[in-house]
Amino acid sequence: MSRKQNQKDSSGFIFDLQSNTVLAQGGAFENMKEKINAVRAIVPNKSNNEIILVLQHFDNCVDKTVQAFMEGSA
Repeated sequence: MSRKQNQKDSSGFIFDLQSNTVLAQGGAFENMKEKINAVRAIVPNKSNNEIILVLQHFDNCVDKTVQAFMEGSA
């Protein structure tokens, strides 16, 4: 007798067919919070929204985000 087993997707992303968007899952909020804090340690005068937008633009890369803020291109 064959049983179907639930297979977890290890990629950390879910595609929402209704809104046609990709959503992060599993610890993504905590990870993003750490990245925001890392950026804010260097550029404290930016809002969470500004930091999040620039992080998303640079695929959540803290180094590129900080560099963009420092160069004034963010």
